Amino acid sequence: MVPISGYRGKILRINLTEKEVKTEPLDEENARKFVGGSGLGAYYYYKFMEQKVVEALSPENILIFFTGPLTGLPTACSGRFSICSRSPLTGIWGEANSGGKFGPELKFAGYDGIIVEGKSESPVYIYINDEKIEIRNANDYWGMGVFESQEKILQSLGDETFKIACIGPAGENLVKFASIMNDGARAAGRTGLGAVMGSKMLKAIVVKGSNKHFSLPEEFKEVSQEAQDTIMKDFSTELSHDLGTAGYVDLAVDMFGDLPIRNWSQGTYENAFNISGATMSETILVGRKACYRCPIACSREVEIPKGKYKLPKTKGPEYETIGAFGTNLLIDNLEALAYANYMANSYGIDTISSGATIGVFLDLVSMNAIPKEDLLDNLDYSFGNPETLIELLRIISYREGIGNLLAEGSKKLAEHYDQLDVSPQIAGLEVPYHDPRAFSGMAVQYLTSPRGACHANGDAYLVLQGLIFPELGIDDIPNRFENKGIAKQMANIQSYRQLYNAMTICQFYNPPAKLVAKLLGIAMGEEIVLEELILLGERIFALKRLINLKFGWKTEWEKIPQVMLQKLEGPTEGNIPDYEIQLKEWYTYRNYDRNTGEPKIDELKRLELLDF
Repeated sequence: MVPISGYRGKILRINLTEKEVKTEPLDEENARKFVGGSGLGAYYYYKFMEQKVVEALSPENILIFFTGPLTGLPTACSGRFSICSRSPLTGIWGEANSGGKFGPELKFAGYDGIIVEGKSESPVYIYINDEKIEIRNANDYWGMGVFESQEKILQSLGDETFKIACIGPAGENLVKFASIMNDGARAAGRTGLGAVMGSKMLKAIVVKGSNKHFSLPEEFKEVSQEAQDTIMKDFSTELSHDLGTAGYVDLAVDMFGDLPIRNWSQGTYENAFNISGATMSETILVGRKACYRCPIACSREVEIPKGKYKLPKTKGPEYETIGAFGTNLLIDNLEALAYANYMANSYGIDTISSGATIGVFLDLVSMNAIPKEDLLDNLDYSFGNPETLIELLRIISYREGIGNLLAEGSKKLAEHYDQLDVSPQIAGLEVPYHDPRAFSGMAVQYLTSPRGACHANGDAYLVLQGLIFPELGIDDIPNRFENKGIAKQMANIQSYRQLYNAMTICQFYNPPAKLVAKLLGIAMGEEIVLEELILLGERIFALKRLINLKFGWKTEWEKIPQVMLQKLEGPTEGNIPDYEIQLKEWYTYRNYDRNTGEPKIDELKRLELLDF
């Protein structure tokens, strides 16, 4: 498989305590079973857990960077990679993935992944230039923001073709939702893995590779072109190219009620257009950017030449950030949101979790639940204030004052003031900005996601708008408020997205599944039939569930917080998802035990996981 496929056949294992670098062969047998990305990352982490289970910020914990068999190949949207570990925010399985060009560059250097062990005594970065690998001093960069760090490191190398993944002050200060940033402002944002990187005193990984050749048959090129031609005819592709992910803001607010408003407690927001993708394109947009080999180019490049929120050319806010900092906090100033997004990226902090945590904080203040002595005197704590958002992002990143508590996440913040129901989190992870009151199927996907509430491990909101794969059992559901009879579709889209995060390719790239099967089969060096796509995803999903059970995850955590269950006026029409019905059917369809959460023995046998 390995010599004639999309794998490079080796991984790096770097011990920062011992300052030791080793290369080892890729486990080919389990690459076939778990594919790559977060799937193969989960396999390697499970093997590590067989020896010991450690806390997320322990020096003994490992941090895994993995590409997938399609990463870096000459096919569309093949620029993603995954980062895996135990999450310091949730205490369970942590994974994040990112686009850009870092993942392909690691592949070009000759490696399928990196496993980082131990902890350095002082700040370091890892230098990879094909077979030359070094652990270098990073004292000069510690304390710098993400953009400055990347710029200074590239200057010191005298070569701007290196690709960098790094942390900012949030990761250094162990903020529980710190991001790992790459290629400028691309973010592996969720579950706080930037804090794991910071706990190891690892500022950055820089990589450059010279081998872009893969031994692929001519058929791969033909199938790739067919797949790309298919998606380029799709309306969603056109929308993403023209307006970016923020192009969905107007639909989300006005048609579906999908974008949470004022900490999930308000049903409509008349100022949403002020911060939409359409408004961005007419005001601060100056260009579009694409990840490696991406024909969609959904990333926005914005610039604000003067004024309070003056910005250089930089990455514009995505849909989730506009939700987090905009509608969630009732801020309708697009320039302010772009500036806050820039600062969050510079600090290296997840915008989804930081926006949610700040929303909970402002809500608690409005409820008089926070003593005045805990508050800073110079801030206006009402919703709708951009200056408060910008300052809170700063004090969170540096753990100053009340920022030290906010840096623990919305769950710990709400628990501290005995108001847990105010926090929109599941299993400790802040819920992204797709409301299960708008699309009921999001409820079961949030509740059962391997990393806590997550829309990248199952995007029911798209399925319920018509993104279907009938050949995979992901069929049309006529009513977006339906709770009964949707388990098959919800579980199968979860499994399919597990596979996407293992291949790894962008979830905006959705050609017919038969073409995905052909591309993946060629990349893995073996024939893959349609039915195996879901099987591979089911196996990866089950392995992550087994990991979480070892971490102490419980089915009692499968609850939607009260703040997300208020009946709202507007497009959600007062809908409240009945997640108990959804869970009951989901557990039956998955063949998992409803009480323990464990996959049943016959299910483990079917998935070839009995050894686990």
